[in-house]
Amino acid sequence: MYIYELEQDAALTLTVHLPDKTVLEWKCQVLENSTKGRCIIIPPLKNEEGKIINFAPDVKVDAEVVIIRDGKPFIFKNCHLQLIKLKDKKVHAIICKQPGINYNRRAYFRIPIDEYCYVNHGTATVDALLLDMSASGFGFIVGHYDGNPMDFVQVSYHDSLMNADIKVMGRVVRRINQDDGRTFFGCYMIPRPDIVKYINTRQSKTIKTRD
Repeated sequence: MYIYELEQDAALTLTVHLPDKTVLEWKCQVLENSTKGRCIIIPPLKNEEGKIINFAPDVKVDAEVVIIRDGKPFIFKNCHLQLIKLKDKKVHAIICKQPGINYNRRAYFRIPIDEYCYVNHGTATVDALLLDMSASGFGFIVGHYDGNPMDFVQVSYHDSLMNADIKVMGRVVRRINQDDGRTFFGCYMIPRPDIVKYINTRQSKTIKTRD
């Protein structure tokens, strides 16, 4: 499958790696595709301030797209991003010449956690709800947040399903202020052998519980 074969409204996860090792992630949907341009069109990518991002042409950006088909993840690597105008509106085009390939399921299989947690960043600690987790990242939500910007965080919680106290570390790559006043944070996981083992065990147990 090529990226331009993705249908309208298809859900995807876009991950962008910048030269300074910053990792950005967006979840979005396809607005339309273009066989001629070998690309898909998505809504404009925005930063935390809500401003549209225009990646400088002289900055090397490593982008990849992940979709789920029939319960299996496919990844499109070496994607190119371009800010364009479509019907007088700014949008981003994702161009990829290579076909998508099957990807490690465990890396992108999100397991619901839904546990209250403590988030440490710098010298501050906030209460939050840990929503989900995979081997590549996790997401949590806090009440109205107007503190210092979060970068590297440590999340501590008790996993009631596993009856274990867990600590994970990551870097914030996405912040979304929601309509209800709460703030969502998406994080890139900093892997550790014990955490990878925990996630694999938790995924297996979650699947068995669902079945």
